[in-house]
Amino acid sequence: MPTSLALRHSRPCPSVSCGRSRPNGSSSTSSCSPWSGPAGYTLSGRSACEDGSLPVSHGRKTLIDYHIHTRFSEDSLATPEECVADAAERGLGGVIFTEHLEFPPPPDWPEPAYHPGRVLDARAYQEAVSAVRDRWAGTLDVGLGAELGLEPHNLKALGPYLDTYDPGFDIVIGSLHSIRGVLVQLPEYTDPLGPQAASREYFGSLYAGVREAVRMRAFDVLGHLDLVKRSPTFGVFRAGDHRELLREILVTIIREGLGVEVNTSGYRQPPGEPYPGLETLRLFRELGGEIVTVGSDSHRAATVGQESARALDFIRAAGFRRLALFRARHPTFVPI
Repeated sequence: MPTSLALRHSRPCPSVSCGRSRPNGSSSTSSCSPWSGPAGYTLSGRSACEDGSLPVSHGRKTLIDYHIHTRFSEDSLATPEECVADAAERGLGGVIFTEHLEFPPPPDWPEPAYHPGRVLDARAYQEAVSAVRDRWAGTLDVGLGAELGLEPHNLKALGPYLDTYDPGFDIVIGSLHSIRGVLVQLPEYTDPLGPQAASREYFGSLYAGVREAVRMRAFDVLGHLDLVKRSPTFGVFRAGDHRELLREILVTIIREGLGVEVNTSGYRQPPGEPYPGLETLRLFRELGGEIVTVGSDSHRAATVGQESARALDFIRAAGFRRLALFRARHPTFVPI
C-alpha cells in the first residue's frame, strides 16, 4: 500500500501552507481552519491552532468549491487559471481542483468497464495548479485534489499509479460513475432496468466500492452519492426506498472518519436538488456524520462556485452547523 494512502489521518496540517494571514474585518466566534478564508473571515496571525493553522473568526458564510474539473480531465476544456479567476470574481474563498483519476481496465478484466481516454498526468497537473496557487496567493486559496473512480479496476490500479508519482493531494473524492462500462447517469443505464432496480444495483456497487476504498484509505469524501437520479428519464428518486443500503454506506464512511460532498450540480440538472438529497444528508447527520464539503462539479469556468451559498443553507437544513475544509487530506472546520 502506498504511504500516501496508509497515512491519511496521520499527516498534520503544515503551518506554512495553512497560515496565510489576511486581515479582513471584525471577529466573533473563533474556530480553526487550514485556509486563509474568504472575505468576512479574519485571520489574526497572532496565535496558531494546535495543528499549525491560524484561527478563523466567523463573519459570514464560507464559500468554497471543492469539485472542479479542467483540461486535465478528458471531459473539460477549462483551464485552472480561468476557473480561479471566475471563482475570485464570485467571491469564493477557496477552491480545490479534483481531476478524474480513472484507469483503463486490464485486458483480462472479467466484465465490461469504462475506458477513459487518458490517465491523469499527475506531474503536469501539480505544476499547473502550483502556478495558479502562487499567482492568486493572498486573494483565494487553491488546492490540488482528485476524483477517484470507485469501480474495482480503478482501485486495483491506484497503488501502482501513486508509487510512480504521488502529487500530494489536498482532498480525494470517491465517486462511482459507471457500471458494466455504462455511465450511471445516462438513460442507457437506468431505462433497461427501471429506476428501482437501477438504484438498487447502483447503491450495491457503490457500497462494494466504498468498502474496498475504505480499506485502502483511498478517499476523504463521497462524491455525488445518489448520482443515479440524474438521468433525465429517471423520474422521482425516493431515498426511503433504499434506506438500508444508504445506511450501510454512510455508517461505513462515518466509522472511518470520512465525509460526504454536497454536489451542487444537481441544481442545474434534472433532479433540481443537490447530490445527495436532503433526506439522505439528514440521515448522514443522524448517524453521526460530521464532515461535509461543497462542490459544483464544474467542467466549465462559468459554473465554478455556482449555488455554493445555497448549498450552505441546504447543509444547515440537514442539521449541520459547520463545514469541512481540507489541506493535505486533513479536515478542519469553520462554522456556517
